[in-house]
Amino acid sequence: MKRFAMCLMGLHLALVPCFADVIPSRRTEANPAAEQALKARLQQVGMTSTDADRHIGDLSPQEMAYFGQNPERVQVAGSLYWYEWVGGAVVAVVVVVLLLVPPLKVTSN
Repeated sequence: MKRFAMCLMGLHLALVPCFADVIPSRRTEANPAAEQALKARLQQVGMTSTDADRHIGDLSPQEMAYFGQNPERVQVAGSLYWYEWVGGAVVAVVVVVLLLVPPLKVTSN
């Protein structure tokens, strides 16, 4: 009986995270001026109008206030520098060589 109770307890603990509710934060206070400034900045850096609206809708009230004070804080951050590409290629080549080259056999005399 004790083993069954322990198994039941373990199963319960494993399943508890499956029943957790995830409720995203929503803005309760609308700030139309900040939203328009932020939308204009997002479109200025190359985002479409619908994507800008979606991103603005995902912001919390604190984030909206922060970026609304100075929309120039929004920056494009999605590209890699040339040396990051070269470094990644070097690492990829090293990994491929290590995986494909068979290890040397050491023989003793």
